[in-house]
Amino acid sequence: MKRAAQKSNLQFKTRRFLAGRLLALLLLFCLSPFSRVFYSMAVMGIYSKMNEKTSLLQSEGIELSVPGGLSTLRSDWYPFVMTFEANRGFQRFTGDSSLDLTILYNFPAFSPFKGCSRLYDTDSPYYNSFYGAYLVKDTDGDAYGFIRQADGTLYPDAASVAEVPNYDFWKLVLSEFGLTNKNAVFDWTVTDISEPLTYAGEDGFYRMDATLTVNGSSHKYDGFTQSYLQYGKPNFPVTDPLAPVPMYGRLYGKYLEDKQVSLFFYIVAADKDVLEKCDREILSKSSFTYE
Repeated sequence: MKRAAQKSNLQFKTRRFLAGRLLALLLLFCLSPFSRVFYSMAVMGIYSKMNEKTSLLQSEGIELSVPGGLSTLRSDWYPFVMTFEANRGFQRFTGDSSLDLTILYNFPAFSPFKGCSRLYDTDSPYYNSFYGAYLVKDTDGDAYGFIRQADGTLYPDAASVAEVPNYDFWKLVLSEFGLTNKNAVFDWTVTDISEPLTYAGEDGFYRMDATLTVNGSSHKYDGFTQSYLQYGKPNFPVTDPLAPVPMYGRLYGKYLEDKQVSLFFYIVAADKDVLEKCDREILSKSSFTYE
């Protein structure tokens, strides 16, 4: 019996030792920069689902799939694409109460050593970059972002298509980082509009290429803001906070007549190779259906 008791005691001590080690490793992981992407994913997964329920996807019966970093097994973009319902904010921004806006978006992956997205990293080719999709419905029945020509066909309106990326950068991203109206820069120039083509498995899309200059995301931490829940607290070197940066933009736009919804797939990137690679390997793999 004594030998059995000693064996049981040894097993208990071994289990306690292993449990202590596992707890210490778990604590170390939770405190490490590497863990912060998992906090972000947990929060944004819930928040995105909440927004999806009130979005145009839900109200119009549109199923839209845009690949994220996880689905494409890539490490340069965040694991999944998020949804944000921006109706009231976009209406205030444009002064047009008839516009409803839903944004699907993704941003550069987290650095495991910095504990935040490379969105902030001025040395990364993914600096300040985003991709995803916009859905806009004009409840007055107009085809947002398009001009109806004399023959009844629709053609992209180079001026109005810039409103959504402008709002997205200024109000949804950069204002959270401290950008003021006085210092805000957004210079968008469409350089090419294609003939109608097939994209995301559907005919009738116009491709619009643009150059733009917009404030960058690099800035110093100066207190918590809600955006840090998704991008992480900025932890990259900062030399010139929120300084304007030249970028490239690409939109693929189509008006869904049956739903009276304008659909735009988009990429904005400071590096042209990043834009082309994202288009070719990720965004073009998107798909959509509607009732």
